[in-house]
Amino acid sequence: MIVNEEDNTEEVQNEAQAQPMQLFNFRRFVYIFMGILAIMVMFDPKLRESLGVLIGTPLFAAVGFDGRYPFLTLLFVGSIMIIFSTIVRDLLMDWVEMAEIQKKTAAFNKERMDARMNNKTTKLKKLDKMQPEISEMQMRTMKPQIKSMAITMVVVISIFAALWTFLDNIPNKSYSVPWALNAHFMNNIGPLPFPQWIGVYMLASIPIGQAFRLVLQIITFDRRLKKKDAAE
Repeated sequence: MIVNEEDNTEEVQNEAQAQPMQLFNFRRFVYIFMGILAIMVMFDPKLRESLGVLIGTPLFAAVGFDGRYPFLTLLFVGSIMIIFSTIVRDLLMDWVEMAEIQKKTAAFNKERMDARMNNKTTKLKKLDKMQPEISEMQMRTMKPQIKSMAITMVVVISIFAALWTFLDNIPNKSYSVPWALNAHFMNNIGPLPFPQWIGVYMLASIPIGQAFRLVLQIITFDRRLKKKDAAE
């Protein structure tokens, strides 16, 4: 396992050296720009409100129900947001490569733990020399997640801002749950500085998002695995 990975690493390095260095990478520029924009949206209320209005106008025209069914609005908007984030992440992630890297990393950690527990000094030194290579493999799985976060954060924060404004303007902000007959969307969740509608949104949309993510991951994993087997 280790030898093959070392060979692959050397091949990648040789290819990288053979290729001319790019002075401008448009894709990287887009990711950096989206990341900066996400940070600006987080800390600039006016920008956040503007994007919230821009996204919220067509969104709540479709699923706002004129403020009469805020639970359904939270359910639909939350589902749309999670499905969008999942699709973006799926387009950037290589689930087959990620599974292979996780398998190799788990095997490496197991060997290292065994060597440490059994005081195998020589083997432990060899494994320590391989640690940078394992870290580089793990970094390859983190980069797509960072890229997808940079892309989706702008939309997610803007939708949250739109939901905040929308729920703050509905005529009836009270709702009933088994533990409270007169709860309020805009009241904080206990000592936390977050309104209760965020908790309702999470309870309503996260299970749907998890189910969609699992189905999409299985489909894409199976498709890419078949392509990889066919190529080999």
